[in-house]
Amino acid sequence: MTAGQTTLGMDADFAMAGRVALVTGGARGIGAATARRFVRSGARVAITRLDDAPSAAAAAALVEELGADALVELVADAADDAATAAAVHEVSRRFGAAPDTLVINAADVSKAPWQDIDIEAWERMMAVNLRGAFVACRHAVPAMRAAGYGKIITIGSVMAHIGDPRALHYVTTKHGLIGFTRSLARAEGPAGVRVNCVVPGAIASERHFEEGGKAELGRLSSLQAIPVRGWPDDIAAACQFLASRAGDFITAQVLTVDGGWSNY
Repeated sequence: MTAGQTTLGMDADFAMAGRVALVTGGARGIGAATARRFVRSGARVAITRLDDAPSAAAAAALVEELGADALVELVADAADDAATAAAVHEVSRRFGAAPDTLVINAADVSKAPWQDIDIEAWERMMAVNLRGAFVACRHAVPAMRAAGYGKIITIGSVMAHIGDPRALHYVTTKHGLIGFTRSLARAEGPAGVRVNCVVPGAIASERHFEEGGKAELGRLSSLQAIPVRGWPDDIAAACQFLASRAGDFITAQVLTVDGGWSNY
């Protein structure tokens, strides 16, 4: 700490007062944890979710927890260009300002041996995980560029570093997302838009405690003797850092938050 710099001043670097954020796939897990962090740091946040009962229930609980003035839930399939455009427009209408922060979290996370992946499953994975990132940025970036400031955070996966024979299509999209992130960062950096990728490891989210999921988490946590178990808020903290003023000189980076997994 330099002379005259206070702890309060340092904390202010991580505040998000006055910011407007859109978190795709924000009803549960990492997306919901990120929405919580952003709202509690002073931002107004919108989340998108799928039109299904579990997502609706989770989103309603999150709105009740954080307050309808601070958090808005929107139904939008990440792969749907028109629905994404409508969601971005609705954020501007509800909050009176376009999103200056975009967290691309929505993802298809299905798994199968690669020989069992049919064309429809492959194309759906590409549509949600890669097309979804493209259309979200396509509709959110123009306002950021006009404002001369914006933050985009894509959510990758440690599997992009190490591979997974049970999820070839998923891993392909997450590796592609890294290239997307770095290319967009180079394209939009001169306009003041920073683009980074946060790469989670094994995270104990709601999905892992549904039927069969707890056993999967146990397998992941013991694989390669992962030193530290991760939770959604660990990833949300990394997102807050990059989204805040503290991360203003960081772009085109891949921040791996995996408890040391990929180093073993």
